[in-house]
Amino acid sequence: MILQNVVDMAVKSELSNLNIKNDNEAIVSFINLGVIELYKRFRLEVKEHMVELQDNVEIYDMPDDFMSLVAAYGEVEEPSVDNVNPLPVNVEDDPLSVNTVNWYQVQIPVAVTGGFVSLMYASAPPYLSTDDLDSALPIPIGLVEALLHYVGYRAHAAMDGSIQAENNTHYQRFEASCQRAKLEGVITADDVNMGTRIESRGFA
Repeated sequence: MILQNVVDMAVKSELSNLNIKNDNEAIVSFINLGVIELYKRFRLEVKEHMVELQDNVEIYDMPDDFMSLVAAYGEVEEPSVDNVNPLPVNVEDDPLSVNTVNWYQVQIPVAVTGGFVSLMYASAPPYLSTDDLDSALPIPIGLVEALLHYVGYRAHAAMDGSIQAENNTHYQRFEASCQRAKLEGVITADDVNMGTRIESRGFA
């Protein structure tokens, strides 16, 4: 499914009674917000970031698309299958824990010069614009319903307070759709993605 398909569906459904349905830039902006929210809730893409440990350094920058830390694996010398150890993540009072210290940095307290730490992190989605209407939507088709409810919620929230009830209704529908997706097992991409990446590096 491409971005244009979602814009068309939003115009004919959640936004059909709003003047904003004629503003593609606004609609795509709401879609971006909805996609970000879904990536936060469902961890739709997990990436690997390799850190080469340095002397007297504990704080390391993460990539620009970093959202949250999922797992960490320590390696000594060159990365290989034989010397990989899982590390605790964000565990209070654990001296070996790799910790998220802010939105773009992590702390690796045990530094082994020449060693590596592999950080598996939940990635943010790509930013979409009206130039991307022919591009694939970066979410599973099973979450399109939830996305449309979120677009409706944001669009109505942008209007005046007289439609506050309608705004709340769209958000409640979004929440319900997300819960159904979880219960029905719609989302398994995060587990498959992360498992594949870990196995490819010999972490499984």
